[in-house]
Amino acid sequence: MNTDESMSGRVNVVLSDDLYELVKDLAEAEQRSQSQMTAILVKEALTARGMIPQNKPPTAGTSSSKGRGKKGGDE
Repeated sequence: MNTDESMSGRVNVVLSDDLYELVKDLAEAEQRSQSQMTAILVKEALTARGMIPQNKPPTAGTSSSKGRGKKGGDE
């Protein structure tokens, strides 16, 4: 269990030679480390399974509702 909030969780994985080469090649193509690439791929897989909410970027032309509806806020 990770009790230090400044550290990320770590996982050791054994990949087949074919998967290892695919991750290695993709990491090189995107100029990332193999660890970074694997973390991205895991996050994409969990998002695809609906386990992580997809981040939707704000729509252009819409403003934030920050500060609205609060008494005493900046106006």
